[in-house]
Order: sequence, then structure tokens, then C-alpha cells
Amino acid sequence: MKKILHLSFFILFAAAYSQNISNYEYVSIAAKTGNFESGKYGLNGILNSKLKAGKYEIVSESSESWPDAAKKNPCGVLKAEIEDTSTFLKNKVQVNFKDCSGKTLASFEGKSNIKEYEPGFKDALNMALKNLPASNPVKLAVITENPKHTVAAEADPVKSTATQTQNNTIKTENKAEIFSNGKMMLNRIFISDSQFILANPNNSTPYAIFKESTKKEVYRVQLQDGTQTLGYLEHGNIVIELPNADGSYRKEIFEETVIMAY
Repeated sequence: MKKILHLSFFILFAAAYSQNISNYEYVSIAAKTGNFESGKYGLNGILNSKLKAGKYEIVSESSESWPDAAKKNPCGVLKAEIEDTSTFLKNKVQVNFKDCSGKTLASFEGKSNIKEYEPGFKDALNMALKNLPASNPVKLAVITENPKHTVAAEADPVKSTATQTQNNTIKTENKAEIFSNGKMMLNRIFISDSQFILANPNNSTPYAIFKESTKKEVYRVQLQDGTQTLGYLEHGNIVIELPNADGSYRKEIFEETVIMAY
């Protein structure tokens, strides 16, 4: 059994976020998905209103203007994308909800028999969001043991015109860089130009959050137990200075790892 400890607030979003979008509090709405702009026909306004009605807090795409709680917990922000999936005869839209690593957690599709574009798209979006679950953020404990080499079940994005179904597989759309210290493997995920995280590849739980300092390639680091320290890039590796019990520091080196496909 894995040992569970209650840690500081910034990691309370934890692993179950990747299982249900209702576990999220914050949502950012993408301005554009492919060639389709969410502002077209006022669709982003409808999505904004539906999310607010579901008790979600809407934040901008730029993390610079996020509330402090979201800045400290970048993987606690869900991204919503509106996609045009129309056919020749029907106006259709799909709303995809993705986590910080780009994994699609849920998809809701709606279609309309209205042939005119604007009213048809609006009707389709309202149908897609008919049973959008309300926000109910859950504070969770975080697993602190090094991940064991086990096969983790993945979960497929949910597709529904009226209901959301939880599945066992998640499709990874973004290829993350993989780093290892010899004991565990972590994904490097860029949150912004000045911030990235090392996260568990199975559930996106952050091991460490890196924020740029005033010196190039030197970062202020917050570990999953709330410890503040320094990290830096060295010969392509990610180095974290970990504190010892006597007040000294040791180097934890994560080297980029190539996973061979067979």
C-alpha cells in the first residue's frame, strides 16, 4: 500500500483531477481551436455563462492574470476548447476539457437541426452543455512514495450529447519530455514561457513547480511537500537542490530519457 500524507494547499488538487472535470474549480476558455474561434457567434459567451452557472471560476488563458491559488496550482486549471464538428446537413460543436498536460478528460458534443449558422451553432452548444457537471472541488491527499513501475489504466475522453460517462483511458495529445533520476520518471510540462512542472506521467500530479528567477536557467522551485528551494539546468539535465536534515543540500539530477517503442 502507498503511504498517504496530507500536504500543503498547493498540491490538494492531486491525482483525481484527471478522472472528473467537476473536481476542478478554475477553467480557461481557449480563444481558438484549430481554425475555429470560440468568439464566433457568441459561443464563448454561452460557454462562460454555463460554466459560471455550474460554479466554475473562469480565468484567462494567460496565467499572469490568474488568482494566486491558480498560479500556485497550475494543474488545477482546466482548459475548455470549442470545436466545430459540423457535417454537411447539421451544425455540430464539441466542447473538450483538457488538463495541464493536454490530456482530454471529457468531451461533450451537441448537434442542431437549425440550418442557419449562428442560431444553429448556439443551439448545438446548448445541447452539448445540457448536462455539464457542476464544480465540486475535492481536497485530496497526495501519494508521496516514488511511483512504482506498474501498468496504469488510461481513460478515454467522454463523448455525449446529454450525459457524461467516465471511462478508463486518457489520450495524451501533447508529447511531454521525460526526465528520470534513476528512481522515478517524470514529465516536464510547460505551463507558460517562464514556468514548468515535473509531474507524474500517470496523473499529472506535480513533483515540483519551477518558476524563472532573475538569472538565466535558474529557477525557484516548490516541491510537492511545500518546500521552497532552487533548481537549474545543467548540461541538459534538471537539477534540484534538496535539503538534508542537517541544513545542508544535495543535488537531485534528472536526466532526459528516451522511451523506445517496440
